Amino acid sequence: MHKFYWISLITSALLLGDERVELLGTVVDVNGSVITATGNPVVLYQDQILSADELSYDRNTSVIEAKGAINVFKGQQYHVISDYTRVDLLNETRYTRPYYMFDQDSSVWMSTDEAQSCKNEIDLSNGTVSGCDSHDPLWKIRFSSADYNTEKMWVNLYNARLVVEDIPVFYLPYFGYPTDRSRRSGLLIPSFGVSNTEGFYYQQPVYFAPQNWWDAELRPQIRTSRGSGMYADFRFVDTPSSQGSIKMGYFKEQAQYAADYDLANNNHYGYDVNYRHAAPLREWFDLDLDGESGLYVDGSWMNDVDYLNLQHTDQTQNVTSNQILSRINFFYNSEDNYFGTYLKHYQYLDRPSNEQTIQTLPSLHYHRYLESFFRDHIMISADAMVTNFYRPDGERAVKGDFTIPLTFQTPLVDEYLDLSYTATAFSNVIGFYGNPQSGDPTDYQEGVYAHLDHTLSLSSTLVRPYESLTHVINPSISYTAAGTRLYNGYYENYHDVCAEDPTNISCQYYSLNEPSDTLSLGLNNYLFESGKQFFVDRLSQNFRYDDQRNYYGELQNELEWEISSAVSYYNQTAYNHDRNRITKEQNTLRYNDGIVTAGVSHYYTDELKYDTTQLRDVPVYASYWTADAAYQYNRQYRFFGLLAYDYREDLWKRSEIGFLHSQRCLDFGIRYVQNRRPMLTNLNTSNSVDDSYIFITIILKPLGGSEFNYKLNN
Repeated sequence: MHKFYWISLITSALLLGDERVELLGTVVDVNGSVITATGNPVVLYQDQILSADELSYDRNTSVIEAKGAINVFKGQQYHVISDYTRVDLLNETRYTRPYYMFDQDSSVWMSTDEAQSCKNEIDLSNGTVSGCDSHDPLWKIRFSSADYNTEKMWVNLYNARLVVEDIPVFYLPYFGYPTDRSRRSGLLIPSFGVSNTEGFYYQQPVYFAPQNWWDAELRPQIRTSRGSGMYADFRFVDTPSSQGSIKMGYFKEQAQYAADYDLANNNHYGYDVNYRHAAPLREWFDLDLDGESGLYVDGSWMNDVDYLNLQHTDQTQNVTSNQILSRINFFYNSEDNYFGTYLKHYQYLDRPSNEQTIQTLPSLHYHRYLESFFRDHIMISADAMVTNFYRPDGERAVKGDFTIPLTFQTPLVDEYLDLSYTATAFSNVIGFYGNPQSGDPTDYQEGVYAHLDHTLSLSSTLVRPYESLTHVINPSISYTAAGTRLYNGYYENYHDVCAEDPTNISCQYYSLNEPSDTLSLGLNNYLFESGKQFFVDRLSQNFRYDDQRNYYGELQNELEWEISSAVSYYNQTAYNHDRNRITKEQNTLRYNDGIVTAGVSHYYTDELKYDTTQLRDVPVYASYWTADAAYQYNRQYRFFGLLAYDYREDLWKRSEIGFLHSQRCLDFGIRYVQNRRPMLTNLNTSNSVDDSYIFITIILKPLGGSEFNYKLNN
């Protein structure tokens, strides 16, 4: 036996195949093929660093044994602590007891009695995992066995028990989670809840990510007292400039539930298509153009609105609109010109058929941007829109709108005033084709409408600096003379009819925006402090004169005021002179100092709308109050609440109160919600139903979490 002792650092380097194994230590003992090192010994192998109180390496078997205060670092991936480790470098196996691992990317630690590994697979037994402080974890998951694939960065736990503050709260026979942020196929965190009307709700998302340019998600769900169904999402990125998604879903109601609530449909199904492309002309057609192009697709179809509502568990977010709009927009935009194509498709869920619904398929748009001449004293632009109005059953139309504004402008009085004159030429041409629907006139003629109006404007922008403030005032006055108007064909035949009754079936395509002689006054005020705007007030009043009568337009005012760094106020008011009343008002007052956030808002409207049954304008009145508040007690606790009250109906639309406890490794929250929810029936009416819920949110950072909701009443 030969022993060598040095006080200085000693290094022993050996080759294992093409890999280099280095053993460093201040005291080394060589006994035959076994090298033993003490005095802060370290082994370097591949991307791993192993340190211990004592290290030995057998050159014949390529086995490393480590004893006492063992630390293993593998690249930037994880850190292992143990008392005893045996590593077979030749067979790539390892045995460790006990085993403590800290994953550096996810900040999750794992502690087990022992661990055995072969290459990239680590088998663990009887341990604990958590993302909290290891000395006193707020939550932890205990398991009987586990396996960890260091190459796939995935951990599987078996017989998992969630423990919060040493209290067992949940059991799962299996639970898996990734240790990195890469996309991978597998089960996502489920959502579940309980309702007196729908029974137990459970949805288990299944995620597929076979390639980096697309993924898919299946979301089967069951509501034990209502029915079951499935939704599916397909998402893709086909080029660096584009992305899209396709969603489909189907839900089948139980016969008893559908009968009890008189539902319009026993089955709910539909689809959604979304796509955006920021450079289709360049990437699809290899066109090297100076301008930019774009494509936007947002399409939907469904047999009723419950196709949307059954996708989630929070019924306070239910959709009740009966109109579904699908759009396709394509454009090319250059420095001087804009070209666009737009398609719009409307689906009304409260109609037995949409065969007579007018669709926009398509609109062709051209715009010539503003050009200036003679040192910006003369400016001209042009706009053209041609629209095809299509429907399977009924008269169809093609309409063209053409606008050319020509502006002359000049400064006056040493540039204190700006004077401008604008002549706007507008023309509308319409033609009809197809078969008239029942009740349609059969004598539709092509129509032409044209007008030339004139607008004279005078405005000024005055700036007055003070010691700490700057005041900017912007008064303006303009007068528009309607000028010459030409009516021919369709527009001449139905001008008086549509002016008297816009809902007449003959007026479906009569959409002229006919000008009137109008005097417009405006006054804008701005206040700045240290270069930052904190006050804006915009006041406007129109006086209109037409062939029938003279009348005031509504007096409108909009105010935005940052009273302080924490307090802001917003107001919008419209006053109708003929009715001698405020017809619209919105007031919002908000406070936010970083700790307390609060706001109160009131929305009021009293407008006239044409009633087809009474054949006259009738007032439509609404008044809503909303208030919300939140208090950040400290870094961990946040309390919040919300109220929404319908003054006209004298009922509470929604109320909510709750709290959220947030720590580095856990979010836990409870909120109580009362909500008035509309329900669609066979009569196509919305009957209101009062619901009360308790929502419980648990998020185990960084593994994830879920929200459980319990419905307290019918």
